[in-house]
Amino acid sequence: MKKNILRNLFVLLVIFSFAFIYLNCDDAGVETKETQFCISDQISNWTLGAKTLHAYVKSSQGGSYSVAECPVDAGGNFNLCLPETVSDTTLFSSDSIFYIGCSGGNVSFNPPDVRGTEISSFKIKDGTTVIGYIRKNNYDTLYVGAFSLLYIWVNKNVTVTGTEICSGDSLKFDGSAVSGWDKIVKNCTNLYSGGRSYLYNTNEPAGAIWEYISY
Repeated sequence: MKKNILRNLFVLLVIFSFAFIYLNCDDAGVETKETQFCISDQISNWTLGAKTLHAYVKSSQGGSYSVAECPVDAGGNFNLCLPETVSDTTLFSSDSIFYIGCSGGNVSFNPPDVRGTEISSFKIKDGTTVIGYIRKNNYDTLYVGAFSLLYIWVNKNVTVTGTEICSGDSLKFDGSAVSGWDKIVKNCTNLYSGGRSYLYNTNEPAGAIWEYISY
C-alpha cells in the first residue's frame, strides 16, 4: 500500500513538472527566422529564352559585385532572393548610400550612424557573358510623374528626411527603411533647365514594369 502511494506521488510530481515547464514557455524562448527578401516578377519584353539574372551591389571598396543570382525562364519569369546580410566592408556611410560627392542641402538620417548600400544593376548573363540588364520603372523618356524602383540594404532601421543638391538635381527624401533590404521609389517631381527634382520614398504607384535593355 505504501509503495502504491509513493508511486502515485512520483507520477503526480512528474506531471506537475511538465505542466510547469509548458506553462512557463513563451515566445522569448522561440527563435524566429525573418522571411527572405525575394523579387519575383516577369520581364515584359523578354524573347531571349533561358538566361541568368544577377544582382550587383555597390561596394565602398570600389566597383560592384554579384550578391545573388537566379534563372530567367523562356517566359521572362524570375525569382531573385537576396542574401540576408551584406559584408560590413561593402557598406557606405549614411550620406553615401544614395548620393556621393554632392554638396548643398540638408539631409537628416536618424540614427546618423546607419550604414548601407544599393543594388547598382540587375545584369542578364548568357553563361558567363553579360548581355544586358533589366530595370523596373514606368517610362522610356523621363517626365514629371515618372518613377523607378531602387533596392537598398541598411544595417538598422532608419528615417531619412531633407533635401540634397547634386549636380543641379534636387533630391528630396521622405521615408523610412527597416534593417535589411528595402524597396525605394525614386519619383520625378520636376524637370527644369539644367536639372531635375526627385522625391525618394517607399510609396510605389501602379504602372511600373521590368524591362530588358541590351548592351
